[in-house]
Amino acid sequence: MKAETPSTPTFRALLCAVSIILTLCSAAYSHAAEPQTSDDGHCAYFQPGEKQVFWGDLHVHTGYSLDAWGFGTSTTPAQAYAFAKGDTINLADGRKVALQRPLDFMAVTDHAEWFDLLYICTDPQWADVSYCSTMTEKNNPTDGIQVFGEYVIPTITKAKPAPTELCESNKEGCLTAKDHQWGRSQVQTHAANDPCTFTSFAGFEWSATPDFSHNHRNVIFANEQVTAEALDYLSYPTPLKLWRELDRQCTVSEGCDVIVIPHNTNMGDGKSFDVETESNATLSLRARFERLVEIHQEKGNSECLSAFNSSDEDCSFEQYLTLNSALTTADKYSKEQWEKMRSTYVRNLLLRGLSAYEASGNARVNPLQLGVIGSTDNHAATGGFVEEDQWPGSVFGFGDFDRSMTRVNFNPGGLVGVWAEENTRPSIFGALKRREVYATSGPRIRARLFASNEPIPCEAPQGIPMGGELDPATTNPYFLIQTQYDETPITRIEVIKGELVDGAAKETVQRVWEDAAGALDLCIAWQDRDFNSASPTFWYVRVLEAPTPRWSEHRCLAAGRCDDFPAARKTIQERAWTSPVWYLPN
Repeated sequence: MKAETPSTPTFRALLCAVSIILTLCSAAYSHAAEPQTSDDGHCAYFQPGEKQVFWGDLHVHTGYSLDAWGFGTSTTPAQAYAFAKGDTINLADGRKVALQRPLDFMAVTDHAEWFDLLYICTDPQWADVSYCSTMTEKNNPTDGIQVFGEYVIPTITKAKPAPTELCESNKEGCLTAKDHQWGRSQVQTHAANDPCTFTSFAGFEWSATPDFSHNHRNVIFANEQVTAEALDYLSYPTPLKLWRELDRQCTVSEGCDVIVIPHNTNMGDGKSFDVETESNATLSLRARFERLVEIHQEKGNSECLSAFNSSDEDCSFEQYLTLNSALTTADKYSKEQWEKMRSTYVRNLLLRGLSAYEASGNARVNPLQLGVIGSTDNHAATGGFVEEDQWPGSVFGFGDFDRSMTRVNFNPGGLVGVWAEENTRPSIFGALKRREVYATSGPRIRARLFASNEPIPCEAPQGIPMGGELDPATTNPYFLIQTQYDETPITRIEVIKGELVDGAAKETVQRVWEDAAGALDLCIAWQDRDFNSASPTFWYVRVLEAPTPRWSEHRCLAAGRCDDFPAARKTIQERAWTSPVWYLPN
């Protein structure tokens, strides 16, 4: 049976009409409420140069993602944005949840690869097609693994992906359905945008998983000017093809701007960051689009991995190892496998960026000059739901304690903190592009980093902010670290330094403040007296809280079954990571 869909021109006209109606309604609502903007168009609280931190999640899935739909998530992007603003949402197992603290901004990033199938097989068409039967009959927490195995894995795990059976025989219908689904997502995203109060960004996920290696990217647009299509792994099966198509479809002349954010580099198995073999033109294209990397989310932490056959508490936080389903513990790996996997953790990516910068010669391009963010990768449409004592576990285990414990190495995910002047698309996206952002593992720890050639006073912090570059003439730079606790005292502050010394990568971790009793507000001045002006260098800061119970401990205690699952009984030290500051000599 061929699915019947409206023609693309008809749909685009409808999309335009709906957008206008939603815009008018939004404007009417804003006019009726207390005014948020001043006469100059800025937010009422706007002060030039005065930045504050805004909290967000740039990686959220709804029922428009097949892997979320398969496990019972049927909520729409509109409902996900409402949840982010404070509304209650129903989980697949019937529970109702709400955020204690709403978010300031969010992006729904549903998987582009299945926009067509979800539109044809479920809402709004619910086509009576045999190919759709498992998708529509088994989409619940208990049977969802069948949906995952039948549709998700065959679609994205091939090195040379091919269309699904349904779309192979109905290419035109699938292209139209995909266009419709991308349009529906945009309409709901733009309707949720409320300048000065809440910012929503249109986006999608490009979900390359060749040979089960996660090389996914989230694509986030600055405004309503977006690509005509949601670019997926099936049509654009390499990062280079993704960037080139973004370069073609998202042009500055038409007001389009976009950021591509790699995530789960802990599961990337060393792939998709081939900066050592790429041309300077490709390195420049990578550097243009990939300005951020997701350092923490529910499928594990990606900051760093210890050297092979060694134990490093520094790099063991929320570790999740999955080269494939059999290799989940360190002793299962060969040295070659381990070191290759290690090469795509964030700290190693930053070091590889220094090497690529030096190798680029006069091009002076660092293709891995990456700021860091945290997000959730939540598949229940509950962005920002990161409290350890409330998180019900991954969507794959909803409604069943034993099933949730099979994913005990998952975690609630993180948040991104943005230093911006106001809560609007231009201001938040501007901060993302200049990398004046940082990540946390969930708590709303406030953190700032400044660098300068001169000492920086706590009373008037200034200088190069996180994400920026020091002047090539820098000597022994000074740093200022400001941090404020959320709900748990801070016990340690560390500066992580990476440099290229005579062609060899070197990393050091220096504790610049520590107190087991903890502190609430800190301002730490530090100077790098071991600075080498001939060496490309980066510095970033890690802030650690006092230990607190992990989500799995909360869950097993509540169930009275910690003896059955000893790995669940543990505490963690929640933390924040600033984006780096770089020194790149001529």
